[in-house]
Amino acid sequence: MYEVLGRSMELAKRPKADIERVALSRVDFTAAVVPEMILSAAYLKQLGLNERALAMYQQASRLAPARPEPYLRGLQIARDLNDAKAVEWGAAGVLTNVWLSGYQAHHREAENIAAVVEEKLRKAGRSSDADSLKAVVAAAHQRDLMIKLSWAGTADLDLSVEEPNGGICSIENPFTAAGGAYTHEGYGPKAANCFEEYICASALPGDYLARISLADGEVVGRRATLTIRRYVGTPDESTKTVSITIDGKDKVVRLSLNDGRRQALLESPVADMPVAARVNAASAQLGVTTSRQFVTGANVVSGPGGAIGFQPVITTVREGIGLSAMAVVTGDRRYVRLSVAPVFSQIIGVDSFTIPSSR
Repeated sequence: MYEVLGRSMELAKRPKADIERVALSRVDFTAAVVPEMILSAAYLKQLGLNERALAMYQQASRLAPARPEPYLRGLQIARDLNDAKAVEWGAAGVLTNVWLSGYQAHHREAENIAAVVEEKLRKAGRSSDADSLKAVVAAAHQRDLMIKLSWAGTADLDLSVEEPNGGICSIENPFTAAGGAYTHEGYGPKAANCFEEYICASALPGDYLARISLADGEVVGRRATLTIRRYVGTPDESTKTVSITIDGKDKVVRLSLNDGRRQALLESPVADMPVAARVNAASAQLGVTTSRQFVTGANVVSGPGGAIGFQPVITTVREGIGLSAMAVVTGDRRYVRLSVAPVFSQIIGVDSFTIPSSR
């Protein structure tokens, strides 16, 4: 109701103060619900109430520090407003809490925005503010624990990390209450994609268990490398590499982190992590096909008395029309992106061959 009223007033060129009052009336009903606060802030931004929107994003980040949306969206507004303190807040928040797919691009953008603002501050003679911004951004690059599994070949290896509180960070549970983030799922054969990564910027002190499993495929040399980095970005930074033998059995590597900075678990359950951090998607398949069986080969088998025979290999082939579709809801819940992939299959030829009889 308030969104429609605010838009109508904007089209009617009503005073901005009146529009702001309507927008904030909507906010009053949702002030305690962080996802609704984020939507309200986006609504305020659309109405051109940037200062109000930024204040609401900052409030949302105080209530739910691990959510990435307030920092990502708030940083853009802070840049437009040329608000140095808000840029400091947003850049540090992005570098510390944003671990979505493709997080590197978000981090680079935050670094660039902070660098531009720092330069402006120095040119304006505000060296102390520039130094503060630089120090905060540098501190935001610290990582208590980073674990990377890398290999070569066609294999699909899986990395999961059990944290000191008993939580497990993996592809099925990419964000944990202990601050862990599963940031990349890798598989062969492309070398650039053959790695899996776990990052915990602020980690619990204690023992961690890294488990490596072979899901499918082959690893070149039957060896993978586990790289463990502790206290990244500090004078105590250390790196250790472990060679892992891949033989079909799960491998477990225990490691200790004595000086982790996290003192308490995140209050927000993993299921309530931000909309943008989880894939809001659903897929479906539809097919009108006919299954036909063909002999595609023969295996030599031996019987009693040294008799030799041939066992046919039967393969089922589908012929007809198939359709797969995936619907993805955007982070602001305003649009649905639909990807459709039709498949038409037809058997265009069959070769015959003769299996010789045994003697």
